[in-house]
Amino acid sequence: MNRQVAASSLNREEYLRTLIAGKEIHPRPCTHHADLLRKVAGLCNNANQLAHRANSTGTAGQGSVDEMTRLTQEVWREVKENW
Repeated sequence: MNRQVAASSLNREEYLRTLIAGKEIHPRPCTHHADLLRKVAGLCNNANQLAHRANSTGTAGQGSVDEMTRLTQEVWREVKENW
């Protein structure tokens, strides 16, 4: 059990309370995963800013902005679920 506690980001007491509550415990992500999440979040943020700017200048339709926003949210959700 000590290895499982060490792999999580919880201390021993929090780990045991989480198990008793029936919640799922995920191991702490590797440092490169955290870096990847920051990069993807930055890319999504940039894409969203570009979409808003394009929409405000009239060079992109609302459908394009909505699609870019949807894709951004989908990518971010998938990364959070898988890492």
